[in-house]
Amino acid sequence: MIQDFLSRPLVFYASLAVLVLATLGLLVMAPAVALLPVLGVVGGWWLCQQKIRTLALAIFAAAVTVDLVTEVPYEGHWQSPLYFPGLLLFTKPGMSLPLIDVATVGLLGLNAYRRAMGITIDGPPTPPLPKPLVLGLLAVPTTILWLQVWGIYINGGNSVVAKWQWHQMLSLTLLVALFNVALRGPEDFRTLGRIVVVGCCTKAFLGAFFILTIARPRGLYHEYATTHSDTVLYVTGLVTVVASWMEQPIRKNFWRMIWVCAVIFMGMHYNDRRLAYVSFTFSLIAIYAVSPWHWVKRYATRAGLFVAPLFPFYLAVGWSNPTGIFGIVGVFKSLVEGENLQKGQMDYRDIENLDVVYTWEQNPIMGTGWGHPFLEKIKLPDISHAFADYLYHPHNSVLGMLAYGGIIGFSGLWAWVSVTMFLAVRAYHRAHEPEARAGGLVAMSVIVAYTNQCFGDMGTISWLGTVLAAMAATCAGKLATVTNAWPAPQRLRNEVSASEKSASPAGNLV
Repeated sequence: MIQDFLSRPLVFYASLAVLVLATLGLLVMAPAVALLPVLGVVGGWWLCQQKIRTLALAIFAAAVTVDLVTEVPYEGHWQSPLYFPGLLLFTKPGMSLPLIDVATVGLLGLNAYRRAMGITIDGPPTPPLPKPLVLGLLAVPTTILWLQVWGIYINGGNSVVAKWQWHQMLSLTLLVALFNVALRGPEDFRTLGRIVVVGCCTKAFLGAFFILTIARPRGLYHEYATTHSDTVLYVTGLVTVVASWMEQPIRKNFWRMIWVCAVIFMGMHYNDRRLAYVSFTFSLIAIYAVSPWHWVKRYATRAGLFVAPLFPFYLAVGWSNPTGIFGIVGVFKSLVEGENLQKGQMDYRDIENLDVVYTWEQNPIMGTGWGHPFLEKIKLPDISHAFADYLYHPHNSVLGMLAYGGIIGFSGLWAWVSVTMFLAVRAYHRAHEPEARAGGLVAMSVIVAYTNQCFGDMGTISWLGTVLAAMAATCAGKLATVTNAWPAPQRLRNEVSASEKSASPAGNLV
């Protein structure tokens, strides 16, 4: 054990001498960072004393709360108190990889070491993920590797740009592996829900503060408040409280749903992303479709049937005057027609989608591989001054995967999404506890929102969507195993059961 090794007098004094010399050297050459060796040793030792579950949940909480600096929050006009933590987590200051990647790989390595050495600080093994989900997730790195070979080494693509075409997709599989180690099952859903709601409220208040006290008073143009990817977070928060009330309709859950929804809708309003309303609507439709006929669904159906005759008139009036109470029609109209149609022009996104589809048509089975731009059948406005690699990252990530991977590559990169949705719905119908059932609905809705984000706004290269989708896949898999919606192999079930019975106090720590 490391404790035994470090407790040897010679090793201990040698290590102490190295630490002192390093500190003294930095004190002379760079006094501002002289304490880094000491802080690093203390911090590393403290981390090794913690449970993987605690550290993994801390990473998740940080990821959904701090500023997503890679997407230029507040359009670069303001740095919130959460900007620096976001800079550390999502960028790579002084490192070759972002800190979130380093932390994920480090914790997976720490878990492997503890299991190999028999250290039981983390308790018994958690329920395994269903085999179809594991296979779907393993297909992602396999497909990424193939498209790297096909695109770079065979077709001569740009290897530097290629890395950022697939980076977050690979990170998603590692995050699922980490969350699988950390999460025990439905008993952790309440903690996850609280983390998401706190993250939503934090982003909503910061976004409102920016718009009301900084942007508007200074006359600054603002396309969004926080970031585009907060759409997925807001939808997750809304569905969390709505599903909790639906599955356990008590007064406490109702009033919590009301005030949380009010705060999140405020954040969505100031963030001004149409996709947020579309994703939330689709999530509600999905929940309506899979949920049983309890009283909430019956009342919702009756209300819908009552207003249905009035809807065509509401739509007709709002189509020509999409303001005020008809603003929702305006959002729908802009999605259907595009914002520039009345000027006789195609939207940028429409042209881009046509170009990406054209690229796919050139090689529909194999695709171009990574490292290639999509072809401009119709010339796009040059936005390289703001986004140098815009031809490598179409806004529609789904069409992008088809263009770069063809049908084969797309299937390998996207199979886990279908499997996750299947497991979430199947497990929901077999769960009995309200929290477990609500968790199944939330996992399903996250996949709906993530899919919409991929289709509408570069979701596959978004850190926030990646983290939330990874957690949703893990929760759906755990719930499916616990509820026997997809039975785990008997060997694994026996291993978990035996570990739970023989669990003992933690042994030597790292």
